[in-house]
Amino acid sequence: MAKREPPKASPKLLSLLKDFQAIASMAGYLTHTMDPPQLRLMFTLYGRLSANSEAEAAAFLPALQAWCDRVSQDLREGSSSAILPPQVLIANPQPLPSGQWYLVATMTFTTKVTDASYLRVRTAVLKAYKRAILLREKGLEAAMELPDVVEEELVPVIGAEMEAIAEEAVSLSPEAEG
Repeated sequence: MAKREPPKASPKLLSLLKDFQAIASMAGYLTHTMDPPQLRLMFTLYGRLSANSEAEAAAFLPALQAWCDRVSQDLREGSSSAILPPQVLIANPQPLPSGQWYLVATMTFTTKVTDASYLRVRTAVLKAYKRAILLREKGLEAAMELPDVVEEELVPVIGAEMEAIAEEAVSLSPEAEG
């Protein structure tokens, strides 16, 4: 019986992996497995929030939970339920050497994508990570008001990035070399 080699990931799938890794590095990280023709992804997103005192940080807990719930719902809806419901863990307020306090919400969520079914997942994930950055840099109020802003910001960015991914996939394909 002849040996069969395991299927190899397509160049487009490898390019998508790089793209998802870049997105995840904005406010968390990504682990993955290649299971051609699928790419299985497990994201970890950190929502960080600073406060001036421990009491203020503790007062932010319900609002941070509401932010996590909203991001979780948007991940599910934005990906047409391709992203499984996230697990959320909110740590107790922690002191910083500067005297400030911070809260960290850790969200983990999984999904799988193929060459053809990645755009909705990518859009939802990018939106969630942009929210985490906004939470960290501008605070809870700005992060809660994000949906309209993100939609307007993402449309040109996603279009340009998808074109770049498609071009890279074409340049990496075996047909392009021949």
